[in-house]
Amino acid sequence: MKHRDPNARLARNFMEHVWLERVQEGLDEFLSHQILVKSPLKQSVGVDTLTNAFSVWFRGFPNLSYREKKFNISNDKVDIEWEVEGNHLGEFFGFSPTGKPIQYSGTTELVMFDGRIQTYSADVQIGAVIEQISSHTPIVVENVSDDIYIRLNHILGLSLTKRQIDCLALNCLRCDNTLILSKLNIKYTTFRTHIERILPTLGLTSRKDIFDWAMSNHILELLIHIGLEKLHSTDPKKI
Repeated sequence: MKHRDPNARLARNFMEHVWLERVQEGLDEFLSHQILVKSPLKQSVGVDTLTNAFSVWFRGFPNLSYREKKFNISNDKVDIEWEVEGNHLGEFFGFSPTGKPIQYSGTTELVMFDGRIQTYSADVQIGAVIEQISSHTPIVVENVSDDIYIRLNHILGLSLTKRQIDCLALNCLRCDNTLILSKLNIKYTTFRTHIERILPTLGLTSRKDIFDWAMSNHILELLIHIGLEKLHSTDPKKI
């Protein structure tokens, strides 16, 4: 559908350029040089940041098929609901290609200024994507999980408690607070205390930094494994 509104045209042309034509060059045509990028993982500034983010997705899923579901415009802001599907054919956040089919949905918010996209915000459930490509199988032997906690602390040279590691794991899956509290059977004040104690120990200041920290320390897959077990577990004793 063609839009007369210049902001709507800019938004749709940009999304088609990236997701339908799969072109990551020439984004300066659409973006402000100092574009603010807000992703589920972190907030940063600059065209290169967004280009690198797109590269991660197309490296992992080079045959992604994009479909727009809803398109809403209000003054200088455009909200787009979309869904994509494809196959895991390349490395993605430390996970080697599996060939598995994936399907996920999300929303993108674009804020325009002076004929360019000034702010790019994306809401994607990365945990749901990772769960689709993970080779995870539910753990039924309790000491296997214990080994994972011990191995993770050994890698980091730390002495994090199992509950602290559980909080890190579910945070890496981008679970919201309500789900984390439910799966760990704890109160919000307890969860907040765990996070407040963990962050300075890891040299971090924000929960949004945990995912990148896990990747840089090569423990993301371990945390994802722990997090998926917590999400799948129905036995309160294992939670």
